Amino acid sequence: MKLHVMQALNKWEKRSFDYGDADCCQFAGFIVKELTGKDYLTDFNYTSEDEAEEIIKSNGDLIKTASTVLGEPTDEDLPDGSPVLVDLPEGLTMGIKLDDYVVCLVKKGFTKIPEHLIISGWKLCHKQ
Repeated sequence: MKLHVMQALNKWEKRSFDYGDADCCQFAGFIVKELTGKDYLTDFNYTSEDEAEEIIKSNGDLIKTASTVLGEPTDEDLPDGSPVLVDLPEGLTMGIKLDDYVVCLVKKGFTKIPEHLIISGWKLCHKQ
């Protein structure tokens, strides 16, 4: 599975952080689509931080927003590539689990966060 995650990471085109195109949710959604074949973000259209915040606020918070499309979070061990939420000083951030850390896209580029900072995660079925 790690190989598939690395291949998906390599397909992500580096571009400037931009809400609705290259943000933490779009990044996690891209990796999940590459691994599962399913696009979980089709109902989420936004082009600014304010629009993204409005979507999140309308659902209650980012965990609830992600759960509207990913299902209920799990306490099970998460395989590589699983979408997760970490709590950073900037706020909740989506990323993907890889080994014992989380890869996130933040405004300054990619960052690796220790997995113990995961506050929520979703175990998805990967395509074969």
